[in-house]
Amino acid sequence: MAKIVNISEIHPTLGFTEFDILEKYRKSFNESELGKLHSVFPFECMAKAAGLSDRRLGRRNRFSPSAKIALMVLKAYTGFSDRQLVEHLNGNIHYQIFCGIMIPPSLPITNFKIVSAIRNEIASRLDIDSFQELLASHWKPYLDNLHVCMTDATCY
Repeated sequence: MAKIVNISEIHPTLGFTEFDILEKYRKSFNESELGKLHSVFPFECMAKAAGLSDRRLGRRNRFSPSAKIALMVLKAYTGFSDRQLVEHLNGNIHYQIFCGIMIPPSLPITNFKIVSAIRNEIASRLDIDSFQELLASHWKPYLDNLHVCMTDATCY
C-alpha cells in the first residue's frame, strides 16, 4: 500500500523550473541598478494621481496603469527611441520586470507606436504639480538639507 505523503513534504522536490528561473531573474533585477531605480518610484500612486485606469471599453491593454508610468520612466532612463524601447522590452527580462509585465516570446509587441500612445495618454492627464508633491513626499525621508536650494548653472 502506498504511503500518503503530505504535500509540504514533497514540495521541495517538485520541479517548477520556470518559477525557479523567474525567481532568479527577479533576484538579479532587485540587485541591479535598474532594480534600485524601480524601488524609489511609487508607480501605483503615480498612476492613480495621473488618473490612469484599468477599466475602459475595447481591447484589453497589455500595460496596467502603473506599467505605463514605469514604461515612461524606463524610456527616459534608457534614452531609447520608441522603436528601440519596444525591441529591448521584447527581449530584456529586466525591462519587463521593471514595467511589471511578461511578454511571451511567441507574442512580442510589434506596434512600437504603443509607446507614443501611452505617452500621449499620460500627457493629456498629467498634473505636474500633483506629481511633484507626490514624489517630494515620497522621497522626503531620503533627502538631507531641505533648506538648501541648488541650481546647475550649465542649464542657462
